[in-house]
Amino acid sequence: MYFWNHSFVRPEENLAWDEALVEVADRSRLEASDSTRIFDLETIRVWQFEKPTVVVGRGSRVADEVYLDRCRDDGVPVMRRASGGSTVVAGPGCCMYSVLVSLQQRPAWRGLDIAHQQIMLRMARATSRTLESLSLESSIDLRGTCDLTIESKKFSGNALRCKRNFLLYHGTILAAMPLDWIARYLREPPRQPQYREKRQHHQFVRNLLPNSGVSIEKFVSRWTRDVQECWGATETWENFPLHEELKQEQDRLLTTRYLDSGWHLER
Repeated sequence: MYFWNHSFVRPEENLAWDEALVEVADRSRLEASDSTRIFDLETIRVWQFEKPTVVVGRGSRVADEVYLDRCRDDGVPVMRRASGGSTVVAGPGCCMYSVLVSLQQRPAWRGLDIAHQQIMLRMARATSRTLESLSLESSIDLRGTCDLTIESKKFSGNALRCKRNFLLYHGTILAAMPLDWIARYLREPPRQPQYREKRQHHQFVRNLLPNSGVSIEKFVSRWTRDVQECWGATETWENFPLHEELKQEQDRLLTTRYLDSGWHLER
């Protein structure tokens, strides 16, 4: 598995890269005519948005989930991602990850319940290691479909995009993000997991580093290393075999979708 610790400057670039990765990987596998063209493409990237950003699910209705007027007043971009799920706010203090999984190499993961479980177990294990190393609360539970929680409060939400031969799985880890962003920019979600029990945002979510004295920089450094180790991501990004194809697809998606505000707000 390849590993890349990289954040693009523009929020659109980060989202376009995620979609480009799964599209290029799946296209490469489908076009393979002999074994020399079949690459090991599994990848994990860790990153952060440089400023507060609202990200809606592929099928979400913006008006149902976002206070769009507040986002406009505050200059907070509202983006649409390639995966499903509900709307999130992310930014500095919220760690992001994107995992490309080969369904050829892991055929059991075609069952999405198994994919959710296996991926979230790895993310929970990595995050627990980080918290333990920092002497912080590390009793993490998997709740709902794919939420990570501590004492029933959510700190990680996740979503996926499934293609024929590859799966894109990405999500958030709330470490030290201003939580008032969530209530300011997001309406109460129309679809809620049962364990939420109709709690409002401020009652339902938490950071991993509240009043801990641990800097976000120290957490991110350790968490990045633990994620890489838990996934066994030993291949350097420079050796990824489809850089040119990936850049071309990212550029195409930026032009046709992600730089078009109408596309993000079409629903």
